[in-house]
Amino acid sequence: MKIDLSRLIDRTVYEIDFEHSLDLVKIQSTSGEIVLANPVIVKGSVYKTDDDLYLNAKVSYEYYENCARCLKEFVNKAETVLSGRLMETSQSLDTDDEPVFYYDNDHLEIKEQVLTSILLSLPMKSLCNDNCRGLCLVCGKDLNIEECSCDIQEIDPRLAKLKDLFD
Repeated sequence: MKIDLSRLIDRTVYEIDFEHSLDLVKIQSTSGEIVLANPVIVKGSVYKTDDDLYLNAKVSYEYYENCARCLKEFVNKAETVLSGRLMETSQSLDTDDEPVFYYDNDHLEIKEQVLTSILLSLPMKSLCNDNCRGLCLVCGKDLNIEECSCDIQEIDPRLAKLKDLFD
C-alpha cells in the first residue's frame, strides 16, 4: 500500500487524502491466525505543517472470532488509528515520543504498520454480545439457547472451608 508524497514534498498541495483496501485473508500472530472476514480499509490523510509531514489514518477491519463464553464463531468489527510523523529514511530520529513512519523516494509504504496496528488492537477476550450467558459449567449446554437443570452453587474456593464451620 504505497502513498505518493511527491506533491506534498514539492509543496504543490498541503494535504493528500487516501483510501485503500488491503485484500488479506489471514494475519499471522504469536497466538495463531486471525482470519479476516472482509478487506481491511485504511482511510486517512497525509498533511504538511512547516517542513514536517504527518500521517493520520483510521484502519477498519472485520475478523472471525470465537466467543469467550459460548465458543460460537462470530464476526467482530474493530477499528484502530495510525498517526505519526513522516521522515525520510536517510534522516536521523529525534528523541520525540511520537510514532515515526519512514518513507523512501517520495513514497510511503504502510502495509507493515497497518498489520502491526491490527495485531496490537485485538482484544484479549471477545464476546458475541454483551448479554452472552455462556456454557453451563456442569453439562455444557449453551445457556443462550436453553436453560439446564444443573444445580450450580458457586462457592469461592478460598471460602469453602467456612461452609463446614457452622455444620
